Amino acid sequence: MSSPVVTTIGDSTVSECIKLMLEKEIGSLIVVEENKPIGIVTRRNLFDQIIMKGTSLTKTKASDIMSSPVLTVKPRDKIDYAVKVMRGKGTTAVLVLDGSRLVGILTETDIRLRLRIDPLSYRSILKRYLVDTFAYIVFWSGFTVVIQVFIVGISMDKFVESSILGFIVTVVFSGLFGRFLDLLRNKFKA
Repeated sequence: MSSPVVTTIGDSTVSECIKLMLEKEIGSLIVVEENKPIGIVTRRNLFDQIIMKGTSLTKTKASDIMSSPVLTVKPRDKIDYAVKVMRGKGTTAVLVLDGSRLVGILTETDIRLRLRIDPLSYRSILKRYLVDTFAYIVFWSGFTVVIQVFIVGISMDKFVESSILGFIVTVVFSGLFGRFLDLLRNKFKA
């Protein structure tokens, strides 16, 4: 979750909400009344209500465009439960409440950024190794047939015989070559 949560009151103008969201670099703003969340203003609310309907930025209040009621989870709830709550209601954010106290907000962006697979994990390396190996086999197999059989003029028997060794070399080294390229990319990233 992201914490602390940036909040506003229902009487804030949409213009003030946009300014606050830009300052804090956030995609949603929680509307509170007496320190209790009563709604959420998201980029989508802004797009639907302001841009598509052309309502006034200075006359429209946060309470006029907010989504309400807000969806909530508890701090100890599992991520998959929070995702299920979001998907069930077609939203991209849930508030995290500890009792009645607002302690955070969990968005799809938070989940995507924090739970992505580590590029150096064994699963990620194995997956990329297999994908690279398959890609190299497909590309180089076709390329090799064209060069050796049609351009150089090697017979198909000789090609098949040499292809077995070539296939083994491709399987062994293509994935390793891809990992070597990954390491170089990471080392020289700007």
